[in-house]
Amino acid sequence: MEKMQKTAKQDRVPTWEKMSLGVGAFSAYFGYAAVGILAYPVYNMKLHVEALWIGMALMVPRLWDAFSDPLMGFISDNFHSRLGRRRPFIVSGAIGMGILFASIWYVPENWGNVAKISYFIILQLIYYTFYTIFSVPYNALTYEMSPDYNERNRVMAFNAFFHKAGEFLGGWMLPLATLFGLLVLGDGARNDKGEPELTMVGIHWMVWAIGLIVMAAIGAIPGLFVRERFKRITKDQEKVKLLSSAKQAFSSAPFVILVSVIVFNTLSGVLAAGLDQYVLVYFMNDGNEAAGFLQKAILTSGYAIMGFASIPVITWLANKLGKKGSLYFVYSLMVVGGVMKWFIFTPGHTIYKIPFFGLFTLPLDPYMLVDPLLCGPMWVAVKIMLASMMADICDEDELKHGSRREGIFSAVFSWVEKMVLSLAFLGTAVSLFISGFDPKLGAEQAAGTFTKMRLCLAGAPAITAVFAIIALYFYPLTAKRAAEVRRQLEERRGVANLSQDNQQ
Repeated sequence: MEKMQKTAKQDRVPTWEKMSLGVGAFSAYFGYAAVGILAYPVYNMKLHVEALWIGMALMVPRLWDAFSDPLMGFISDNFHSRLGRRRPFIVSGAIGMGILFASIWYVPENWGNVAKISYFIILQLIYYTFYTIFSVPYNALTYEMSPDYNERNRVMAFNAFFHKAGEFLGGWMLPLATLFGLLVLGDGARNDKGEPELTMVGIHWMVWAIGLIVMAAIGAIPGLFVRERFKRITKDQEKVKLLSSAKQAFSSAPFVILVSVIVFNTLSGVLAAGLDQYVLVYFMNDGNEAAGFLQKAILTSGYAIMGFASIPVITWLANKLGKKGSLYFVYSLMVVGGVMKWFIFTPGHTIYKIPFFGLFTLPLDPYMLVDPLLCGPMWVAVKIMLASMMADICDEDELKHGSRREGIFSAVFSWVEKMVLSLAFLGTAVSLFISGFDPKLGAEQAAGTFTKMRLCLAGAPAITAVFAIIALYFYPLTAKRAAEVRRQLEERRGVANLSQDNQQ
């Protein structure tokens, strides 16, 4: 167990500023997750583009990100203005990604599949450019908020809270689009059985609400109200070099280990998240889209609620067991949760139908709530701990190389996270292909199709969580080491300049 130091008063970040920073995580969640959440339901289920094509299309922007993310980190680390290195980019990036997000879903329905997927790829490339302009400086800003080992956990806890709030709302995007369709089209948004259907009209209303309010307006708040701690210290530092900095980032053993963890972590969750909506719609609800999407929304809400409840517990565990110890605990739960998915995602459970304003009913499956209970804490712990550990790594890097380069570390980390996210969505497409799933057949799939899908759904989280535990074993930065690094840094550059920055 690590011995924790008490946080000094000058190292604490005011609550209002933690909140102003934290709401950016609400927008950031939608920035990287919303396209993936909507891609298969819209382009595969509604527009009938082949799932494998969609998976490949989701991969293409990552080739561009490999260039744009490090470039944005380089620009942000070397940019100096009256408003700081990060804030101008956060505001402009948030506005741009909000507008471009809505545009992605305006592909003409009468186009052929090649034209549809080409449109999807091109709009994604422009959209993710704006997301990079927002997210890389935003993540760098979160690493800079405090020099204290434990205060960083508390800062990231606020981020985790708003990230969970984003996850909660994100799970309801498809039901919200269905509701918009009912409000605009009336009975035109119902199928022959009288069941509500997802419509492109409803999708268009929903994406503009998410783009303008959640991404643009809320995403700009950190750039408008959060102070930059290292504005003065970095003003006269030597220019950060792009290629050498990226190379030096990967020469850091703690960073490489953390990258390995995020690779396993992202694969762990997103493979399951991509497959479960197919299992819910076609296997558990016999092809009823509205019921399946609502169950998916309830499941995602369960994850979010469990995440909210886990934040104080995870923060407490981190202060008692250290950052590694808390991650060991939640990944162990994830292994058990992965195995349990095989038993949870099966039809035949008692479903409680709750009326929703007379428009449709909410299908509540109590067994399904076990899934977020076991797997939900991992996502909170990762959001808090990995970001806090990244801040520790940036200190270690400054001690070794003499420059503050949060932007470069944020960029490389962001690209790896998005790359693995895309690989996971591609994995969803490959799993659907291997299982023989055909969206035109609905619930009438070939024998063995759903069994193969459920094996992937249960196996992916359990196996990747085991690999994450193994990678964490080799992570070397402890609270004691972090305190020693901070002492040496403050002996070298002093604390006066940082105190002046804190007063800006």
